[in-house]
Amino acid sequence: MATTVNELFEMKLFIVGHRGAKELEPENTIRSIKRAIALGVDAVEVDVRLTKDNIPVIMHDETLDRTTNGKGRVRDYTLKELKKFNAGDNEKIPTLEEVVKEVAGKVVLFIEIKEDEAVKPVLNLADQENIWPYSIFISFNSHHIEEVKLFNPKAYTGLIYIKPFDGIVKAKKMGANMVLPYFRIATAKAIAFAKRLKLKVVVWTINDIETALEYRNRGVDGITTDRPDLLVDIKSI
Repeated sequence: MATTVNELFEMKLFIVGHRGAKELEPENTIRSIKRAIALGVDAVEVDVRLTKDNIPVIMHDETLDRTTNGKGRVRDYTLKELKKFNAGDNEKIPTLEEVVKEVAGKVVLFIEIKEDEAVKPVLNLADQENIWPYSIFISFNSHHIEEVKLFNPKAYTGLIYIKPFDGIVKAKKMGANMVLPYFRIATAKAIAFAKRLKLKVVVWTINDIETALEYRNRGVDGITTDRPDLLVDIKSI
């Protein structure tokens, strides 16, 4: 397993646990992250939003309804209030700081920034904890990536997208290190083009061995999965 981004980028193929181990444990929880690491992933991906008191917490959705026993927007609760909710199997909603301490020295951390307001607090925490060597900041929003690069030009960043567009060229122009396309739009031609531009290619989300092997053979650098229990082994196939 890689512990720094440089080590990750040296790998022929790396596996990223999506929201930890999303299909095996409650997503975006410490328990899920621990499970993914125990299964042998090279990196874990989490989603970040802000609380009412401006603390970065790990939550994919804008609201609590799908993944917790709470209701309403994450942004309308303080951290203390959010900690009262059950995020699955009695897990609590973790802060980004708690996740950082969990993964430090173990695997690379992919931090997906989900909203504009979260960018600066996330970057302040990154500076405070000096997580730059083992973290990659990713987003669907190119402005988030640009903000990260302004804050720290040496930060590792990646642009996520779900529909075919000029994402590869756009990512290169903004100084990103990788592109993260939805796997169905990652053609062999697009992957080769990205790699010619010295961009790493990480596809999402693949949960079966056959498809993962197909994309490995197309030349992707990384595969994001909800089922690390299945996919960590493909590196040896």
